[in-house]
Amino acid sequence: MRLPILLLTLAVMATAMMVPSTATIYWKHPVRDANQEVKYQLKLITDALNNKDIELFEKLVNVFDGYAEPILGVYASEAGYIVYASKTAEGGLYAMGRLVSLPDRFTFKWELNAESPSGYKLVECRELF
Repeated sequence: MRLPILLLTLAVMATAMMVPSTATIYWKHPVRDANQEVKYQLKLITDALNNKDIELFEKLVNVFDGYAEPILGVYASEAGYIVYASKTAEGGLYAMGRLVSLPDRFTFKWELNAESPSGYKLVECRELF
């Protein structure tokens, strides 16, 4: 009696290992440092802007945030850098960036999002005065 149960258990485990997991998208990008993660997210977004990939851009950025596209457009065309980055309590990201040629500062906020290919979606992008 024990042998059939053991064989059935092994068969189920082997089958589960063969099925690709798409539910764990947050594990696809192994970066743990918030600063590196923010740089990675901004690179994905600016690449989508530069390549005019609207579908990818809409998955990575909240298109209802009217400030996001113009600020990211400026950030993508200029040499920008991250001043501060941290992870939020909910698992999202918060960052402050600057442009090399201007004293303007920008804030970025990402939330976890299962529909985004990177696992994050930019939900807020503001210029600080």
